[in-house]
Parts: sequence; C-alpha cells; structure tokens
Amino acid sequence: MPHIRCRGMQRDIVVAISETLVEQLAELTKAPAAHFTIEYIPAEFIATRFGGRAYPFIELFWFDRGQEMQDSAVRLITSIVKSKLEADVAVVVQPLQRTNYYDNGQHY
Repeated sequence: MPHIRCRGMQRDIVVAISETLVEQLAELTKAPAAHFTIEYIPAEFIATRFGGRAYPFIELFWFDRGQEMQDSAVRLITSIVKSKLEADVAVVVQPLQRTNYYDNGQHY
C-alpha cells in the first residue's frame, strides 16, 4: 500500500528506478512488492531559487512504521534517486491513518 509520487524528474528516470525502488522498499518494510505504487507526476516549478529548474521531489504515503523505519526508507529513496541524478532530493512522508484509507469500500 505504500504510494510513491515523483515530481521534478524525467519520466524515464522514474521508470528506471521503479523496480529497484519497489524491491528494496519491500524488503526493508517486509511488505509485498505488489502493494507498492509509483506515480510519475509531470510538474513545472515556477517560483524557485533555482530559476524554475526542477529537482526531485518525492512523496511517500504510507501507514506509520515508526521513525527508525521512516528514516531508513527516506535514506533508501534518496540514495536510489541520487544514483541516477546529481541533484538535491526532497522526500516528504505523509503518514496515513488506517481508518482514513479505504480499499474497495473497506478501511484498514
């Protein structure tokens, strides 16, 4: 169920890292790889100190797994993205509450 949204990256880079990202995060979290989604979101950065140039911005939506697991997941995501791009990488973790997450009309 972890959902990963990627902005500020080229689609081909997101595709290139997707398999490794899912496999390694699944191993880290002990969650089935089939439960992960990765979404590519084209974005245009307008007002930034970089003059509109995009940088990788990743959002991780998941159920809270504790600070240690979160820190490990963010380090993993950052290292995988940096292996393809020489850029700063921003990762924002959005913890989901089970009672607010529904699958086929049923919450977790």
